[in-house]
Amino acid sequence: MSARRSKFQLSVEVLDNIKNGETKPTRIMYSCNLSWKSLKGILANLTEQLLIEEQVVEGKKRSKKLYYITPKGENVLKYYRMVRGLIDIETIGD
Repeated sequence: MSARRSKFQLSVEVLDNIKNGETKPTRIMYSCNLSWKSLKGILANLTEQLLIEEQVVEGKKRSKKLYYITPKGENVLKYYRMVRGLIDIETIGD
């Protein structure tokens, strides 16, 4: 059985899914295998840190929230991948 994912890992996974085109909260929830409560907390945190932005789109019956990654969020993913690559290289080199 694999270890549980940290809040940081979950946040990076949500950011990555948004960057790859998942903008609807339900689709993000399913693709990251999260509960609704967990996802709402992560989305609120990422929005507060300006890593994603929330857009409200008015529909015929009700409004929808869509999420998009910001340039700051893209930088976080880029640096995360760089560090992750360095750690993997260091582990192999030892």
